[in-house]
Amino acid sequence: MSNPIDRLDRFDGYLRQDPDNTALAVDAFELALSLGLHERAGAYLDAAQASAGDAPYLAYRRGAWLAAQGRWDEALALQQALCQRYPDDADLAAAKASLLHYAGRHDEAEADWSALQASGQLPDHAWANRLRTLHFLGRLKESLALAGMRADLLRTQPEAAGVLSLMAVDVGDFAAARLWSDLALAGEPPSLEALTARGALALAIKDAPGALAALAPVVQARPNEGRAWSSMGIAHLLLQDAGAAQAAFLRATALMPEHIGSWHGLGWARLLGRDVAGAAMAFQQALELDRNFGESHGAVAIGLALAGQHDEAEHHIALALRLDPASLSARFAQAVLSGALQNPDELQALALRALRGVEAPDGRSLADWIRT
Repeated sequence: MSNPIDRLDRFDGYLRQDPDNTALAVDAFELALSLGLHERAGAYLDAAQASAGDAPYLAYRRGAWLAAQGRWDEALALQQALCQRYPDDADLAAAKASLLHYAGRHDEAEADWSALQASGQLPDHAWANRLRTLHFLGRLKESLALAGMRADLLRTQPEAAGVLSLMAVDVGDFAAARLWSDLALAGEPPSLEALTARGALALAIKDAPGALAALAPVVQARPNEGRAWSSMGIAHLLLQDAGAAQAAFLRATALMPEHIGSWHGLGWARLLGRDVAGAAMAFQQALELDRNFGESHGAVAIGLALAGQHDEAEHHIALALRLDPASLSARFAQAVLSGALQNPDELQALALRALRGVEAPDGRSLADWIRT
């Protein structure tokens, strides 16, 4: 198989001989864009538009080029102009809805998707992004029910199947998650969402190496995928690798500062690494995000108990157990207050047992409750 850069260089040679060959310039643009070579892709697109003018298919590609650089407002303005020129073009309408989704304007995207679906004009290729919007909006059961009605179509679409596999994980239907991920991973390239789902399925059975194997290509391809980093942090915790877990959770909390579970994971990783002060800071951040989550009160109580602030620790333990009688972190804090932990080694040993879920009071593993 030829090197893609070599192919681009050959395109350059052909275009020097035939500079008005719009089709050739478009092919070169598509390849450069797929390689993330935005400046080079823009030059090919400029060449194509110089010879073909304001052709709609080139304006559409200009929007894709802008979107690839995160220039959402410019991309949307261009796409909206195209939709106004061609109001009956469902592909253009779907492209606009996709842009709205990736620009973070999910309610607007859903309004467009709903209109397309209600009119029976939703293109088959648009189902993956249509489902992604519903996923972001938390409409998981609705999405899975919709998928059941369109199962014959979606089974032939690996990208959409990958989205569905992650949705199934989020509703706790692991059998469906495995089914959809199998379908998604049969395609090329492998679905990153399906690999993320596989990582979660591995964590559910405490297969930390399996989880890391599934998640590594996800963070390599999408280094800003906070969910995958958080799951990798859990896997490293289960492997008792406090340093790797801290690194993964620090990345996750930077990318998803509102995700309580990642702050809990960071706190436990620091506790496992005997950084009590750092653990307390992470647990406090989790509590600031939601003061009605029992595990956060229990986790803060651990830091207070280890700092010798017994009255404050008792207060948070009581709140934790009122909110969640099975709170793992509250039981841990009680063990600290009772004097069951006499030295750092004992603290670390109890943290390990709690993290692996072997002797947790409610039988849960970290992976069960860190999803919040």
